[in-house]
Amino acid sequence: MERHYEIAPKTIVFSFALILGVWILYQIRLVVVALFIALILSLALDPLVSRLKSWKIPRPVSVFLVFFVFLVAVGGLLTYGFTPLVNQTGRFLINLPQFLGPILDKLGPLPFAQGLQEQLVSQATLLSANILTVAGAIVSNAVFLLALLVFVFYFMLDWENLRNRFVSFLNNQARARAQKIITLLETQLGGWLRAQVILMLLVGVLTYLGLFALGVEYALPLAVIAGLFEIIPTIGPIVAGIPALVVGFGTSSWLGVWILALYLVVQQLENNIIVPNIMSRVVGFSPLGTLVILFIGAQLFGIGGLLLAIPATILISIILRDALSFSLNHHSKK
Repeated sequence: MERHYEIAPKTIVFSFALILGVWILYQIRLVVVALFIALILSLALDPLVSRLKSWKIPRPVSVFLVFFVFLVAVGGLLTYGFTPLVNQTGRFLINLPQFLGPILDKLGPLPFAQGLQEQLVSQATLLSANILTVAGAIVSNAVFLLALLVFVFYFMLDWENLRNRFVSFLNNQARARAQKIITLLETQLGGWLRAQVILMLLVGVLTYLGLFALGVEYALPLAVIAGLFEIIPTIGPIVAGIPALVVGFGTSSWLGVWILALYLVVQQLENNIIVPNIMSRVVGFSPLGTLVILFIGAQLFGIGGLLLAIPATILISIILRDALSFSLNHHSKK
């Protein structure tokens, strides 16, 4: 018996609309990324706005105060930290072969040592030039950064209205589900970013104080590297410690030993005190799971994917858990 399959016009229209929507999102992907980043930042800052509102301060005034403090903090960091960071990083990369020279000499004559040093000289010079190129790119993309700040401000200012307006389009059952998802997003996305910033700042500050106390040159860029690599669990602190150990052992054996001890102490504080009390409670992902998510994000979308992998996974997991819970409840009622 011959079977005939027919595709309903509604299915064709829906498929076409879905493909068109994906294509449009891809074309405006920078805007989508900017909106997603702005949403995360606004959710991270919203508890401060809510705290000021609890003190009988109107929301517009609360938003302005929080946003102003945020701008002052970011502007001060860029003003007083970015320039010396670029200068010290450039000098570090140029002098990297000099630090590696004594280490390679102590290892003994290696057939590839001379070629390695020559290669490092050329690569270090190229990298130092790229540092300035990256700095110029950041300045040239000031329009994107300005638009991002504008998005953050308006998300913070109108977030309650946007949320209520979105929920009002849904029926009662869907409205309750949407409200639950939004509340979880506010809690987990905002909490993740606040926890991540606190973790990176703590590790960066502890590392800088330790390196400064030891009299290590390039303490600022090395501490910034340590803070930034906190976004990668387990492997990040190990990778971040390599440049510091190169500087230490390239200067003297004792300095290298002290730097190694410093990084071990900071890592123990991080693993046993800082992370369990800050990050694990907020995100809920295991270190291995977090590492896999970050690698997948970096493989698919590069640095942007690495930075947005965790918040995107939080968003997807919340939606999937809600869909699974709704499906199970729906089938159990049948």
